Amino acid sequence: MRRILRLQDPLVQEFCKLATKKDFRSSKKRCVVAGTKLVQDLSKRHHFHDLLTAIPDDPAAEGLHATNRYIADARSLRRIARLTSFEGLVATLDLPRPRFEDLVDPRLVLCLDYIEDPGILGTLLRTAVAFQWQAVYFLPHCVDPFHPRCVRASQGALFEIPFGRGSMEDLQKMCRRKRITLCVSHASGIDIGSAAYDPPPNGVALILREEYATPWGPPQAAMKIRVPDPWPHSGRQPQDADDKFNPGSLDVAVAGGILMHHIKHFHYPQIARSPLLASPTDRA
Repeated sequence: MRRILRLQDPLVQEFCKLATKKDFRSSKKRCVVAGTKLVQDLSKRHHFHDLLTAIPDDPAAEGLHATNRYIADARSLRRIARLTSFEGLVATLDLPRPRFEDLVDPRLVLCLDYIEDPGILGTLLRTAVAFQWQAVYFLPHCVDPFHPRCVRASQGALFEIPFGRGSMEDLQKMCRRKRITLCVSHASGIDIGSAAYDPPPNGVALILREEYATPWGPPQAAMKIRVPDPWPHSGRQPQDADDKFNPGSLDVAVAGGILMHHIKHFHYPQIARSPLLASPTDRA
């Protein structure tokens, strides 16, 4: 009979530290993933170091490969998963390697700065994958994308989409080198939903930020763009003035989702999902 791990167990304490301490994650080059579906999905492409279940021979863990398997009590699983209610699988695996420098032809790059909420960051990453953006670039003032809440909200997006890290100066150099246009969401920016808008020919690097957390304005070198009004593309129009679209009322997760969808599917539908491949040079 396997020993049941409880909260005071040194192994549980190590897993909790891996979940809560960014420096510890970086030193171990591992992270925690929590949630039965997420663990099962990641198991198709990754090997786990540790797999924790609530019961022996959990059918949800059948066929999953892990170096070590443990049974943990409910309190320990909740503490490691950083959730008040949780009964699923928990696993640890290697952090994915940044692959940004390997990219051949990046055209749609999501750049994130001053995103402080790990749930919002995870939502943006999951949206980027869903709308077929090619890569993510983390500027220095973001919450750690391997925080358990971010990994859970993103459904492990960074194990699928290439990403890199660097300063604003590094990002601007990359844009010049790859000949893509640096853009930032701004209430007084260009309306990218208008017929007169001509998108940059080689693609965009879109900066998204939580405005309340940002101590200064957007970089002067960036082209300011406004969240487009979704009504014209929805098949109906607002019935009264109260329904008029107000982009200033949106949080960054919603605004970012509208921007990513509109930019990809209205302006760059032909761009390859993978930045490791070359995209067509002419727009459809």
